[in-house]
Amino acid sequence: MGATFIDEPVSLLQLSEGSRTKLSTVSDYPLDYNIFLFKGISDSRKEDEQELINFRKSILDSVPEDYGNLVFGGLGKKDDGTPKLELTTTARLQERLLKLLILERHKRDIEALNRMLASDPENKKRINYNEIKEPLKYEIKSPIYRSFESHKALYKNSFKKFSLLQNVEYDFEHVIDEDGDYQNDNDLVDAFCTEDIVGFNEKMKENKGKDYDSLEDVVSNSEIGRVLIPLAAQTFILEDDETTETPELDDEKEDVKRS
Repeated sequence: MGATFIDEPVSLLQLSEGSRTKLSTVSDYPLDYNIFLFKGISDSRKEDEQELINFRKSILDSVPEDYGNLVFGGLGKKDDGTPKLELTTTARLQERLLKLLILERHKRDIEALNRMLASDPENKKRINYNEIKEPLKYEIKSPIYRSFESHKALYKNSFKKFSLLQNVEYDFEHVIDEDGDYQNDNDLVDAFCTEDIVGFNEKMKENKGKDYDSLEDVVSNSEIGRVLIPLAAQTFILEDDETTETPELDDEKEDVKRS
């Protein structure tokens, strides 16, 4: 597969005005939750590369012969002869969406700091916003995100299961072309900004003042986790393991989909 938009530098400035506006309407909770979720899956992928290689091999060996030539292989060798894993396009798309979400979070962090500085009438200092070049290295300061991070160990198995699911895709899913769902970053943002995510704050406001259980219900019944799952994984794995669709993520219901 030749170079595509996935290979280009990520920037909010390259989004359409409509996409930037749409992303800005996402409240902090679903924004930070998905950053936490995507980062956890990405980290798990790096930590368990050999297991992902073995898992993909096992899938390729076990699928029916009629399907075998339709599944993306992506297994090569490094210079030292050890196996090399090529990421699925699904995993790369989610990694790019993660970067866009972090850029949005960074922008909001700067805005929050400037609001805090502006609250002191004697303080004339302001922080100039410059978009960061390497989003994955940014240290997120949001209290909501920090809260998720403090419980990261509880999600370890879930991150691993999602990384395994993203490790299997059809050949046609691996190709970015004019027939695909994602032609550019605007498509990624549009797919991310579902009604559940954009309307999350309104649902919370409607339940303001109600008992704790009803607020918990709003959170648990909102499909705000936007993990991308390849169709191949849904065919060969999820159909055989109903528990994998929402693996140990009792806090949220995951909307697991590729297209």
